[in-house]
Amino acid sequence: MVGVCMRNLVSPGLLFGLGVALGSGCYGGVTSFEGAGADAGDAGDAGDAGDAGDEGEDGEPESACGGEPSPGASPIRRLSAWEYDNTVLDLLGDDTHPAAAFPQEGGSGFDNNADVASVTRLQAQKYLDASEGIAERAVADLGALLPCDPAAGDEHTCVAQWIDAFGLRAWRRPLDADERAAMLALFDEARAQDDLPASVGLVIQAFLQSPYFLYRVELGVPGEQGTAAVRLSDFEMASRLSYLVWGSMPDQALLDAAAAGELSTAEQVEAQARRMLDDPKARRMVEHFHEQWLGTIRLATLEKDTTAFPEWSPALSAKQAQEALAFVDHVVFEGQGTLEELLTASYTFVDAELAELYGLPAPEGPGLHKTEAAGGVELTGILSLGGVLSAYALADTTDPIKRGLFVREHLLCQIPPPPPDVIPELPPVDPNATTRERFEQHRSDPACAACHTLFDPIGFGFEGYDAIGRFRTTENGLPIDASGELSGADVTGPFVGARQLGTMLAGSEDVAQCVSRQWFRFAYGRLESQELDACNMDTLTTIFAESGHDLRELVVALTQTDAFMFRTAYADEGSNG
Repeated sequence: MVGVCMRNLVSPGLLFGLGVALGSGCYGGVTSFEGAGADAGDAGDAGDAGDAGDEGEDGEPESACGGEPSPGASPIRRLSAWEYDNTVLDLLGDDTHPAAAFPQEGGSGFDNNADVASVTRLQAQKYLDASEGIAERAVADLGALLPCDPAAGDEHTCVAQWIDAFGLRAWRRPLDADERAAMLALFDEARAQDDLPASVGLVIQAFLQSPYFLYRVELGVPGEQGTAAVRLSDFEMASRLSYLVWGSMPDQALLDAAAAGELSTAEQVEAQARRMLDDPKARRMVEHFHEQWLGTIRLATLEKDTTAFPEWSPALSAKQAQEALAFVDHVVFEGQGTLEELLTASYTFVDAELAELYGLPAPEGPGLHKTEAAGGVELTGILSLGGVLSAYALADTTDPIKRGLFVREHLLCQIPPPPPDVIPELPPVDPNATTRERFEQHRSDPACAACHTLFDPIGFGFEGYDAIGRFRTTENGLPIDASGELSGADVTGPFVGARQLGTMLAGSEDVAQCVSRQWFRFAYGRLESQELDACNMDTLTTIFAESGHDLRELVVALTQTDAFMFRTAYADEGSNG
């Protein structure tokens, strides 16, 4: 056990106060962290003043669209629970998922929305609890943690070396002299009362409870700002890159590039982004985006009526979630990597149980295997994934409303008007009618018709799949009518079945722009502004279209916008010098 406890030195109330100050989502200017990191900034600024492609003729920062950059809103980013777990895994090899105990957060469909990332007393307490557990596990093997053998020489010197190296990785930048001295003083105070593991553990707790670990603090480069935008330091850019592409801390190559001043131009940033996409950690980021965008993250707690669907179980639900991740991973990293393939692919990933459920040929061997559509079963990319179809259905029947809204909101980024105060009840399940017939009756109500015309006709196209994702041609002994209609987009018209709908959506520029928006929201932790983000969205959609809607190129494009390369300057920053 860690003997000396941070609870005796840093109260939850103090951490809560820091969280409230930072959790508002906006910088108050560079004075918000007065003096902090000043020397560290110098350590990483060797190339920050370089002008390779990022400054205009007058030396001011230059936008990707020409002229002065317009980054849009620049909220300070706190690590999401998912990012926290990834970071402690990469920092200390801790795979216990301590953030699973954190309060649930999220907004705009993603769990990293800075606008709703406030820190409550409960959140602060959970940070304290997590740091204690992580520290205790880390010091269980000091030989693996420390870069030297404290028993073989000067213990204080050995710990000082570790503080420098660990601090660089934990805070994603070099410590300044005052920070280094404070951590050493904390170690010395603890060591006077307890053994070496306990004292090192206390320092780990201090690092993990600091706002410089919990937040991605971006002060910018002194003197490197225009009227509206601040250039980031190389170490700050390293963090932006690593948390966008990996959802975690920078690796040694990124830290080395930052120390050498090699992250100050768009070309240097792009080169690193392409390198990082080839790392397996990029796959977990792509999977995390899609499980939230597609809604399959809800499968972990999704319940079904086992009288209507006796096959349903938590194990089956988990397999459908794995199927969705395997499909997305293959499309982006092994397949053509295009939006068209994501929407129209005629294959999925199944094991014997899922194959039997879907009516597909059983693959050989354990685990999930790529399987093509067969036996009359229609597959069309994400639209026919069992997990997506299960997530957007009711417990005992399909739901054309939910499935139509999924397309309207998630794939077209169109939000229908809110429902009326009094919502008519859906007709009860009728063993002598199809779901479509019941919902058609509901839609005939004048109070419902205006809005439901926007999504019900889309949702009817999914009636070829039941509430747990099985392809079907009949319901209650009656033939399925999977005809639908897409309206209100650049591609409109009637269709029959999800496969025809997928083909229509794959040819829609509205869908491509919506996918760009969804990635924008996930990558930047905020909603886009029609006015302030016009250049940023134009950069994304142009690169995405020119690449043939290549999803990997869209991720790279996210690193080339003003929103990524700069942060907004605030009036009270003066010259930022």
